[in-house]
Amino acid sequence: MVRGPTGAGITSLLDAFIANHSTKVIVVRHDIFLSRVNLVDRVQQMVFPTSEFGWLKRVPKSLVEFVKLTGRRTIVIDDAEIIGSDRDSTEDTINAMLKFSMSAAGMQVIFSTRRVPLQNLFCKIKAVQTADISLNGTLTARNWFDLKDQFCHWVDFRYGLNIRQHGEDLFATAVGALEISLAMPTLEVLYCAELLRDQLPTTTLGALATEDLKWEVQRVLYA
Repeated sequence: MVRGPTGAGITSLLDAFIANHSTKVIVVRHDIFLSRVNLVDRVQQMVFPTSEFGWLKRVPKSLVEFVKLTGRRTIVIDDAEIIGSDRDSTEDTINAMLKFSMSAAGMQVIFSTRRVPLQNLFCKIKAVQTADISLNGTLTARNWFDLKDQFCHWVDFRYGLNIRQHGEDLFATAVGALEISLAMPTLEVLYCAELLRDQLPTTTLGALATEDLKWEVQRVLYA
C-alpha cells in the first residue's frame, strides 16, 4: 500500500513503476461501466475484455494461466477508491487482494489510497506479507538541489540558453521543506525571473519571497 497527502507524488511514483515494469504488471484503471464490479472481475476484464463478469468468488483458472504464461504477477491500482466507497466494498477489496496473493498465480497488489478505513483494514492483514509505504509529500534540501539542477539543465538545453550558470545566485536561494506539488511552479518562477532579470525593478531577486517574485514576473509579462 502506498499512501500520502494530495500532491505527494504517488501517481508519478506508480506511473514510473508501471513504465519500468510494463511487461510485468496489470493496471486497473477507473471505468464507470465497472463501478459496481468487484476487483477480481475488474482484473479479469483488463486481461480478457470480451469475457463476461458475474462477481467472481475466486481467481479464475484462465487468469492464473495467463499470469503463468506472461509473468504479469503484479496488479497496480492508483487510488483504490475506484473500486468502491462503502464499508462492505472496503472489506471486499481487501478480500479480493488476498485472493490474488493466495491464488496459484502468486500475484501481488500494489495500490494507493487515502481512505482511512481501507488503510486500517490493510494494516490488519496477517495471512500474507504486506508493505506500507508512506510519502510525506515534501522535498529535502538535497532533493531540491538535484531537482533544480536537472530542471535548469533541461530547459537550457531545450532553448539553447545558459541560465543555469548565470542564475546560480538566484537558484541558490535556500528552500526548506517544500511540498512536491509546489516544486515545479517554484522552479518555473525562478527561471522566468532570471530570464527577465534586466526588466525587473530590483537586482536583489534572491531576497524576495516566492510569491512576491511570482507577482513581479507576472507584472512584467502582462504589462
